[in-house]
Amino acid sequence: MCSRNRLTGRLATLLVLLLAALPARAMDKPRDWVPPAPESVPNHRELWRKVVIGLAEYAKTRRPDFIVLVRNGVELAVKGEREARWEDIQDPAGSTFEKRLPLGAVFRPYLKVIDGMVVDGLYCSDDAFGKPLAEAIKDRRELDAIIAREKARGIQRPPVPQPVGPFSIDPAVELARAAEVRRQIERAERQRRQVYAFDALRAAGRSLFAIESCRDQKAAGAAYKDAARDRVVAFATTQEAGLDRLPPGRPWGENADPVVSVGTVRNWLPMLKGDRFGSKGEWVIALSKQNHDMLVIDPTWRGAEPLTKEEVLRLKYKNLGAPRPVVAALSLGKAADTRWYWQKGWEAGNPPFLFAPDSDQPGRFITDVDDPKWKEALGKFLIWIMDLGFDGVMFDDLDTYLWFEELMPLDG
Repeated sequence: MCSRNRLTGRLATLLVLLLAALPARAMDKPRDWVPPAPESVPNHRELWRKVVIGLAEYAKTRRPDFIVLVRNGVELAVKGEREARWEDIQDPAGSTFEKRLPLGAVFRPYLKVIDGMVVDGLYCSDDAFGKPLAEAIKDRRELDAIIAREKARGIQRPPVPQPVGPFSIDPAVELARAAEVRRQIERAERQRRQVYAFDALRAAGRSLFAIESCRDQKAAGAAYKDAARDRVVAFATTQEAGLDRLPPGRPWGENADPVVSVGTVRNWLPMLKGDRFGSKGEWVIALSKQNHDMLVIDPTWRGAEPLTKEEVLRLKYKNLGAPRPVVAALSLGKAADTRWYWQKGWEAGNPPFLFAPDSDQPGRFITDVDDPKWKEALGKFLIWIMDLGFDGVMFDDLDTYLWFEELMPLDG
């Protein structure tokens, strides 16, 4: 039994080190970057959480029925190992231990101010569960209960399965196997974090939306059916996930009823770019002819020409005539040099909230969400969105905290 405990303990340690910060999107580090000491690393999840809460509280104080959606950022809903480890480093003596939230606790002030979460690739991606969401949640709860019982007996088991073997004396085979094992572990860990967030959202009565980029119409149809089973409002397309094209045909679950709240939305259309249309007028007309229950759109055409109050009002009605909410997308974690707010001379580091360029998307920059000037700008953007008459906001590019965590490891 002792040898088994030592083995499982080593596996748990390995997994914690491996998954301390899941790889974010492939982005370059800032030039001459030197990671701070672990005790100087901020809790980025809490910083991001506070920004969302602050903006949402303002919006809902001004208009209680204003819709607040967040895109991805599942780690913000439930306390995970990274934040628990951060607390240990900040307080090695444990003087604040009794005041800390336990691992797995739900951040209720955060869930209180949001109305729903948008996730990418819940059904048409390598991370798809392949089972009903309720079953995935049930399986996770049961496994966590087993792990807790084993821990009480002194047995340490990793929170996700750790594949082992078969082994080979060929180094190339072993390297390939190690890479595949890492992919399996990362996938299982992403699913675990999603399950915790979805479970918390459901318990709080919040809505769950999905954006799916599927290989063909058959897969898209299956995604819609699975989403309906799981009480997820999906948007599935067979096109690249640029969200800049109108889908062909009629909306899935089309209905003529008025949509009075986010909880009554049966289908939706996220269209975050209008670049493919020759003019703003053409874009607005095309959107107004759609019968989706909710629109989530860029508040500007091609990032530069804002919609007017009259245009927003026109979009608030389906082509069938029934009213629907129109939600504006607002990026928290990134800025772009094509946006209306961009000023001449801006570059990475100037102003300071432009933390680093996004190597995947030229012209876009990772922002320091905690920077006072960026927070001030976000507040102004939100006020502007509300003044235009939008019914809600979707905070986009929310999960950039994962990139900052990768830059600033807690284990040196």
